[in-house]
Amino acid sequence: MGPALRPAALAAILFLSLAADPAGAADLPDRLVGHGGPVKSVTLSQDGTRALTASFDYSIILWDMSGVDGTVSARLAGHEAAVNDVAFVPGTDQAVSVSDDGSFVIWNLATGNLEQRITDTPVKVLDVAVSLDGRFAAAARWDGTARIFDIADATEIARADGHQGNVNAVAFSLDGRQLFTAGNDGTIREWPLDEGRIAGTSRLLYSHGWGITVLAPLPGGSLLAFGTQNGVTGLVDLPTLETVELAAKENPVLSIAASPRAGWFATGSADGRIRVFDTDTGALVEEYGDIYGPVWGLAFTPDGSQLYRVGLDDFAIRWQVEPRQRMEAIQSVYPRRFQAHDLDDPGESEFLRKCSVCHTLTPDDGNRAGPTLYRLFGRKAGTVPGYAYSRALTESDIVWTAETVSRLFDHGPDVVTPGTKMPVQRLKSVERRDALIAYLQRATAADADNLPPSERPAPQPGETIPQ
Repeated sequence: MGPALRPAALAAILFLSLAADPAGAADLPDRLVGHGGPVKSVTLSQDGTRALTASFDYSIILWDMSGVDGTVSARLAGHEAAVNDVAFVPGTDQAVSVSDDGSFVIWNLATGNLEQRITDTPVKVLDVAVSLDGRFAAAARWDGTARIFDIADATEIARADGHQGNVNAVAFSLDGRQLFTAGNDGTIREWPLDEGRIAGTSRLLYSHGWGITVLAPLPGGSLLAFGTQNGVTGLVDLPTLETVELAAKENPVLSIAASPRAGWFATGSADGRIRVFDTDTGALVEEYGDIYGPVWGLAFTPDGSQLYRVGLDDFAIRWQVEPRQRMEAIQSVYPRRFQAHDLDDPGESEFLRKCSVCHTLTPDDGNRAGPTLYRLFGRKAGTVPGYAYSRALTESDIVWTAETVSRLFDHGPDVVTPGTKMPVQRLKSVERRDALIAYLQRATAADADNLPPSERPAPQPGETIPQ
């Protein structure tokens, strides 16, 4: 099938000490419920007794996995935007996380306190990885770099700068001697390391026509799994640089996880599908497809028989891969505010899909991951009281009008307001964009009858404020 894949026995030997006494999968919680918004990342400790989840609600939760219900051990607060990824630091009682606010944070899990927050740039960070010895962390940033941090010293010690555009994923080799990076330029690069510092020029491992979204070194050390924006899942054989394509689907691959003990790796996609592959043969082991919305994060249990997944729901849920169990229906109210579709008003549908995860429409609902949109039109960007804006918006001279909102969705927040914490949302259809703006003009307008004339929102060109 292409690259010579490593024997599963080697992976079992390599990782046996990392999960010597894993928690029984049957005793693990079915769900981890506690966030106030969609969950971006989930990860389990090496022994399976603890888990971490990171959310759009700006928080991280540390979970005690010893009971069937899952107990919140600590809520970690310190980021100023959606938290995109979180990872345990092996051999310590620490964790690291990254966020849309551009920060890299080191946490003390014993106390629940923030130990260090590094914020040298507001550019968002999507992915974080920790070396297996627990000494170094790497963060994939949207400024075209990957930063390496010495965790004990809480300092940046190296910077991989070679991608053209956003860096989406980062991973250490299993022996800690290489750093792998992947970006929107469609390339995967390998950087030699010496004591965590870059020790030479990068090597191009793979080039793809679309952006690379996720990376995972597989047990044994010779294979690197990846996923792309155009739905390809593949493997790179590191000694030969030979690649093999395992799946080619239409929707972006958004998450990836490896199971050392089972000899599997899994991917999650934007259309809600999870695919589990055998790393020896490349064969598709299982495929799940009954999920509404994207799969942003995956984590295997230590024995490899189960998977936790996260996405639009505000909780993580466990599924059994082997022995195969049918997915149980999730007991949630559907559609949720951000899942409604096929409404009579196409603008309302677009708001629910594109905006409502982060924004509310009324002052009573306050701020979520983003500020309330109440009285949006005519307001200067970055001025809602009580919301922690990025510098990109507090220093912006944008006034929100039908024209500026249209431009935001036409080109994307990363272009119109570079450095913003806003997730990238584009709406290229002019008709759908106009419908969204018309809905927002109606839904965010103040009740003019209850306001003095000086406080009434001024109509924009072509806009009629409801009276």
